[in-house]
Amino acid sequence: MANITSASKLVFFKAEKYRYNRKHIFDTSNCPRPHFCMGLILEGEGTFWDCEADEYIHVTPGDIIFVPITSRYISEWKGNPEVSYISMHFIFDWPAIFSRHRDFLLQKVTVEDAEHVRQIFEYVLANYDQDEVSQLTVLSKFYDILSVILPKLQTRQRKEIDARISKAIAYMEKHYTDDISIENLADISTMSVSRFFPNFKKAMGVTAIEYLNHYRVSKAIILLMNDSDLSIENISEQVGFESAAYFRRVFKKVTGKSPREYRKTSMEL
Repeated sequence: MANITSASKLVFFKAEKYRYNRKHIFDTSNCPRPHFCMGLILEGEGTFWDCEADEYIHVTPGDIIFVPITSRYISEWKGNPEVSYISMHFIFDWPAIFSRHRDFLLQKVTVEDAEHVRQIFEYVLANYDQDEVSQLTVLSKFYDILSVILPKLQTRQRKEIDARISKAIAYMEKHYTDDISIENLADISTMSVSRFFPNFKKAMGVTAIEYLNHYRVSKAIILLMNDSDLSIENISEQVGFESAAYFRRVFKKVTGKSPREYRKTSMEL
């Protein structure tokens, strides 16, 4: 990591509290999460089926569930009589420590001082959208939590990304509002189109256009959640989609929901 500013490129943050009576299922198996999620379980219990690892993760009060960006899972919640948790959802721009390139696993995190952590989550929930002084304190506490859980987090074996592919990624993330073609990206990467296309997919697991669209959707989510007055058409234009209709199709493919539906349920775990 080059410096402290590259470690802290936070571009989206929101906290929410959810309650369910007895049983509840949340299915994101077909729509990778477009942001990081971190939830503290307060009441009840949950079981997460990680679609990629084909593993089950069980959480109970005091546990933190860490959901990395692009995760696919199904969570089943049971309460007696209630389930409740506080979730923090966030996005960092590359090359931050918490970015989509880090390959964190979906996992449970157990902390030593559960009561202290609960107080932090509750403070964040109550104050993240308050005055500027409170927001600075919230950010401080949020980074405190990240510093506690980071040493505990497991990652997949990291692959070295070809420096030429990294140039294309950096360009897309800086110029995502522009009209970007495969030819542009191949030229930036000093490769032919026929070579760039398979090399990008091999390195990133998706095509360059799929990566760009996913990144644009993540930016759209920031606008969706931060400004309820913005129209879908306005958001579509701001994040670089050629039309609102195409934006809606891509958004639903990435998240499993329409932009309006997503506004209502995006903080669930």
